[in-house]
Formats: sequence, structure tokens, C-alpha cells
Amino acid sequence: MLIHQYDAETGQYISSHLADVDPKNPNRWLVPAFSTLDPLPERTPRTWPFYRNGAWTLLPDHRGQVLYRQDTGEPAEILAAGTTPEAQGLTEIPRPSPEHVWRDSGWVIDPALVAQRAREAAMVEFESRMARARQMNAGKADAYAAGLLSMEEVYYFRAWSAYQLDLVRAIQSDGFPDTVHWPDDPVPFEVACEPALAEFEARMAKAKSFIDGKADAYAAGELSDEEQYNYRAWSAYADRLTHTLNRETFPNVVWPKEPAPYVAPSVPSATADDEGVA
Repeated sequence: MLIHQYDAETGQYISSHLADVDPKNPNRWLVPAFSTLDPLPERTPRTWPFYRNGAWTLLPDHRGQVLYRQDTGEPAEILAAGTTPEAQGLTEIPRPSPEHVWRDSGWVIDPALVAQRAREAAMVEFESRMARARQMNAGKADAYAAGLLSMEEVYYFRAWSAYQLDLVRAIQSDGFPDTVHWPDDPVPFEVACEPALAEFEARMAKAKSFIDGKADAYAAGELSDEEQYNYRAWSAYADRLTHTLNRETFPNVVWPKEPAPYVAPSVPSATADDEGVA
């Protein structure tokens, strides 16, 4: 005759062994405490017998099964029979990705976590772009303020400064980080400024046609009235042209107006009295 031993506190089946005959009564079997002669029930997968309320019952047994924590997705296991994965905050389903969270008996994409990851990725891109832009202007702020940079250096300094401002605007725009429009790198100096420089050279060449080689004659008063007017007007125009290239808006230039053509002063006409005297 088999007797079956169970845990005194939980009733969990422990082991079975042959019963001993009662030495005082050969017709009776000795049944130790927390043991029973009741036959074990037929087990189904992932169950274990428990003796409760005078009878065997099958409870869940997930010992040895690879499970996953519902809060982190990390592998875990159950060390004791009689409980379910759900009761321990576990599941048999592996977490598909770090963006998934456990909701209503299943893994679902966490919108908040996806948004957080998207923002983190966007900020990494922002920091990378900002570091590059700052490196392009490194050590040039004082030289720019002192007017020591060449025209090309000034162009790139302003362009990369504007690029940094556009980066900040990009991460402050509505829809960030789901929709973000990063600014383009500054256009090369030759491409951005060639039209303006060509226009400057053409305008300056016209101005020089009125002033080149005439400084001494102008100072000596040897020029005609028209030549003096043109020298003064086109010299001032040439200065304005040069100033235009140095403005903060270059290569977006508003060109100064050319001087008006010379108009000779009118000569008074002869009067009737003058004719009578004659």
C-alpha cells in the first residue's frame, strides 16, 4: 500500500512510499502525520497535487519554465508550485522590444516610451549638429567683432551662427520630435556670393569709369563742372557700394541707387532792356 506525504503548511505533495504494517494490528497500515492513503490524481501538464480539505487537488506548477517579468520583460522563474505566472507578475510571452509594456494581459507599444525614445534620438542628432556648428565658429567671435575676418570668413561665421539658431528653432517647433526639419548646411561661399560679387564688380567698374585717374585734377580744380559733379557723385556711390558688401545681410544686398545724370545749370536768357541797350 502506498502512502503519500504532503507539506504540513501548504499541502503540496512531497513523496510516496510503501506503508508500514501496524505492529499492533497486522490488518492495518501505519499512516504518519501529513500523509494519506488517498490515491494521487492523474496529473495534467504544468500541475502538481496538493492535499487540501481532505482531498487531492491539482494546482498550477510552472517550476522550471522560462517566464518574463511583466514590469521589465526580464527573464524570471517560479520556484514553488501552486501559483500562476499572472499572480507573480510574470508571463510566458517574451517582451517583443524595449518599447513594449504589459497592458491588459499582453505586450503593447508604449506611446510615452516611443515618444521618449524619439525625443532622445532627436536630441542626440541636435547635439551632434550643434557641436559641429560651434566647431566651425570656434575662436572667431572676437575676430568677427573686431572686424578682422575676411569677407568669406564673415560669411561662414554668420551662416553657421544662423544655422545654430535654426537648430534651436527646430527643436522648439510644434510637432517635435515626431516631425523635425533640420536646417541645411550653409551654402558654399562661392555659390551664395558669386552673383552679388559679380554685380558689385560690374557696378564698381562703372563707378571707376568716372573717377579713376581724376583725383589730382579734381583736387587742382582742373575738371569741368560736369566732371567735378560726376567725380563727387560716383566717388560717394563707390563708398556706398563697398559699405553694402560689409553689411550684415550680405549676400542679400540692397544696391544703392546710381547718381543722377549731370544737368548743366540753365543760362539766363537775354531781356528786352538788354536788347534796347544793344
